[in-house]
Amino acid sequence: MRVISWFSCGAASAVATILAAIKYGDRLEAVYCRVEQEHPDNLRFLEEFQVKTGILVMIIRDETHHGSIYEVFAKRKFIKNQFGAPCTTILKKDMRKSYQRPGDIQVFGYTVEEQDRADRFIDGNNDVTEDFILIDNKVSKQDCYAHLTRLGLKLPAMYHLGYSNNNCIGCVKGGMGYWNKIRKDFPEHFTKMAKLERFIGHAVNKDDNGPVYLDELAPDRGRFKVDMPADCGFTCEVGANANP
Repeated sequence: MRVISWFSCGAASAVATILAAIKYGDRLEAVYCRVEQEHPDNLRFLEEFQVKTGILVMIIRDETHHGSIYEVFAKRKFIKNQFGAPCTTILKKDMRKSYQRPGDIQVFGYTVEEQDRADRFIDGNNDVTEDFILIDNKVSKQDCYAHLTRLGLKLPAMYHLGYSNNNCIGCVKGGMGYWNKIRKDFPEHFTKMAKLERFIGHAVNKDDNGPVYLDELAPDRGRFKVDMPADCGFTCEVGANANP
């Protein structure tokens, strides 16, 4: 029986993979669904993780869309709805399903604060045998940061820039304050998403008056810490296959 730990270059999935290696030994395979819009420093973190832990990580990618959220959105002419975004479905969930086999045990890096997300995953994936190893060991997100630091691993760049999750640069599930920080930290990604919004005719943000396109977003709108997206995981895609 195979054991797969889904490694995302986030702190939680890294610690989950370490605990899974201790628990399962040589049965473990660590697998990373690569998305091209993630910060390039993720690959530095992955290499250092392999050196420090001795755990090899396999990289897989959706080649139809070249691992790109922009190609997914442009081809679907759809960015997100109230249920989620197709980027997670196509670039992560579908890749996971294509790799998994019946009988696999699958390790996911939900922390003890994320029991609700783990429960939603169980509800939507009755064919999966899950191991929520961090929840079972009562490991928090802060515990994960501390553990990796003790190992001598420098956290990925997005954490050092103040983002609480290591998502794509410019996650469409983020709010106005989040996008204003993206505008400051990564102006080229902000501009690319703004152009894509206009091409598709759909804004990622809205207020009581309707859509708020990024090219019209006032720089002082929103609050960064409040408007950050959740960690991009396998529950983000729930319902996202249905275009509005």
